[in-house]
Amino acid sequence: MALFSLKENFSALWNNERQNNIDLLRAIAVISVFIHHAQHVYGGNFPFLGDYGGQFGPQLFFLISGYLISASCLKHSLRDYAIHRIFRIMPAYLAFFIIIGVITNTVNLRSIFEFPWRFFANLILLQQLFPSALLTFDVLHVTWTLTVEVIWYVLAPLLFWKQPKLHFSIVFLSIVISTAWSLLASLGLLDGLYPEIIKSNPGYSYLFIGNNFISQFCFFAFGAWLQSQKNTLSQWNPLAAFILFLLVFILKPYYMIFNPIFITGIGLTFLMLGAINSHPIKNRFIFLISETSYSIYLCHFPIILWVRHGMGLESVQGVLVSILLTMTISVISYVCIEKPGMRLGRRIAEKSPSFSGVKNLLNHAVK
Repeated sequence: MALFSLKENFSALWNNERQNNIDLLRAIAVISVFIHHAQHVYGGNFPFLGDYGGQFGPQLFFLISGYLISASCLKHSLRDYAIHRIFRIMPAYLAFFIIIGVITNTVNLRSIFEFPWRFFANLILLQQLFPSALLTFDVLHVTWTLTVEVIWYVLAPLLFWKQPKLHFSIVFLSIVISTAWSLLASLGLLDGLYPEIIKSNPGYSYLFIGNNFISQFCFFAFGAWLQSQKNTLSQWNPLAAFILFLLVFILKPYYMIFNPIFITGIGLTFLMLGAINSHPIKNRFIFLISETSYSIYLCHFPIILWVRHGMGLESVQGVLVSILLTMTISVISYVCIEKPGMRLGRRIAEKSPSFSGVKNLLNHAVK
């Protein structure tokens, strides 16, 4: 039965007929991050993404998350929504965190018993809020974004509480908050939040303060607003949206004083609008990358580092081996961990009694 399920997962991963340009955007996002990290480790000069892929990719992921998670909030009860989110992100994360942590000797009995709370913060994806926790157990090197995502998962249901659409006033407020935070962070005025850590390494100011959820909030808000207004915006010409997106990013060197900045979010919103309003691109390889993008994101950087420093491969050869290993491991992770985890989450959501049902049972027991 389990073997049949795995074969079914492999088949669905390659033969799925879904037509959705969100898949294309998700693939672009994870490829952007991979290119940025590959250039960082192996050198080279890949146009735009080599320098900016580490910003462009996560920001696009955040926008996509704002778009999809807001729809999930409206579709499911709070209980089912929470179950789906937990079983979507935690199984693969925990698997990679523990396995790679043990292989690199970052996670071991000594470190766990010496720093239990730091380890626990990593287990619940709140490590970016506690710099010592992330630095002690920095296994995957990209987990700051997962903390940002988790905070969005908690905030999203509150934004859509008893209202089916996100008012633009919330979007405007997110712009003001994110921009103000980013400006203060870029000026070093928030370094007092983590004085000892930043004193040891000034670069940590960007990691723990500049990349805080507050600075990223506008990207989620743009995505959520786009979901709320997608019917109204369906008349937009996709070509015009793509031109505006390109214009924003061509001019990026001239307006980027600090990062992230809401103008970038506007550009990415135009990119998503153009994708949504365009004829769906049907491509198996794009779908494969999109479906495995979470596992790719989790494992690609440790693999790149191991191929370069562990295997000693350089340049093009190292990049190609990194791609091959990343894709192979990500497909295995998706089929054996991600997909079963999502399926288990759906089963629990379907079988678990609702809160009202529990209340009725308790009342009946008391009587």
